[in-house]
Amino acid sequence: MKIKKIILSLVCSCYLLSSCMGSSITSIAGNAATSERGINTTIDDTFIYTKIKANLLRLSIKNLANVNVTVSNGRVLLIGELKNNEERLKIVKEVWKVKGVKEVYNELMIGNNYSVMQKTKDLWLSSKIKTILLFDSKIYTNNFSLEVFDSVVYLIGISRNLEENQKIEQNIKEFSGVKKLISFIKQSKEDFND
Repeated sequence: MKIKKIILSLVCSCYLLSSCMGSSITSIAGNAATSERGINTTIDDTFIYTKIKANLLRLSIKNLANVNVTVSNGRVLLIGELKNNEERLKIVKEVWKVKGVKEVYNELMIGNNYSVMQKTKDLWLSSKIKTILLFDSKIYTNNFSLEVFDSVVYLIGISRNLEENQKIEQNIKEFSGVKKLISFIKQSKEDFND
């Protein structure tokens, strides 16, 4: 009887896991098809991101959890805090080794000031901003990635037009709690055909 329960639990777990994976893959494909990047570029960016994260895990850097990596059209945004310049240089060199990386925006800070409290504030601020942007009909949020570090908002992606670019930046700048906005937005697909 006990063995049957264990087997049933394993089968249910596998089914739920495969269901979640299927819906996640469907969600990724749906978002990719409707974004300015398209499916091929989204797949390329996902591959680049995965390769970068795997390479960074091999480095002997203790506070790697404080480093965020975002990829948009082969452009890599690095955000976070490290103990010294040597770690920063190691990470940037490792990112450039990955095939498909076109640009690296190095926003890695040196220090040891990023507390759990600040991290919590940043997560809360990020969630609030993303929610507000999601309900703005003039902004297509699938085209952008947004990260918050030490109350500074970093934005990367592709805007469909100048109006969308100005609208998203204006919304973020007016948001309470934002110290500064650093934007790496480019317009339309034409900018990426090089």
